[in-house]
Amino acid sequence: MDIHSSSYVHPTAIVEAGAIIEPEARVWHFSHVREGARLGALTAIGRDVYIDKNVELGRGTRVQNGVSIYNGVEVGSWCFIGPHAIFTNDLHPRVGKRTWTLQHTVLRDGMSIGAGAIIRCGVEIGAFAMIGAGAVVTKSIPSFSLAVGLPAEVESLICACGETRVALDANASELIQACCRNLLNPEVLALAEVHAKQFRRTDE
Repeated sequence: MDIHSSSYVHPTAIVEAGAIIEPEARVWHFSHVREGARLGALTAIGRDVYIDKNVELGRGTRVQNGVSIYNGVEVGSWCFIGPHAIFTNDLHPRVGKRTWTLQHTVLRDGMSIGAGAIIRCGVEIGAFAMIGAGAVVTKSIPSFSLAVGLPAEVESLICACGETRVALDANASELIQACCRNLLNPEVLALAEVHAKQFRRTDE
């Protein structure tokens, strides 16, 4: 294992050989980081978190208590994954099969997933999108979108800091609000501005 001297790993946590923990990361009680996993700088994983082999968490990402992130889930920078959110990586799970197909799930920079949400494998959650607590995501969610419900549907757009709902027909310039400039640290704000410039409404 490769653990940077500025990072912290709780004595009850397991970090396997071949895992990489970058500077100022935090691994808390009873968590398990598998071989080949990489926790980016400034990441933090809470109690009872499982990070599967080959999973990489981008810079500044936070994973709350009780989350398992399996091989095939790609996690960008400055993402928030709420407590007990659920991921999978097999669309057709069955004991006794000779082989199975790994499904990839992509979590883009800055996105947030609320507590207890279920993310079906094979979808993409766009940059700075927000998934409501308890939602069941069965399809990809565009950037800067707020999706809630069972199954999750896009209800509105959402600003970069998540404080202000934005109309679905809004322009990209409305995705960065005054609250974002007040609340986001400069690095995250700059990242949000990059993604806002790339934003395209689904009706365009």
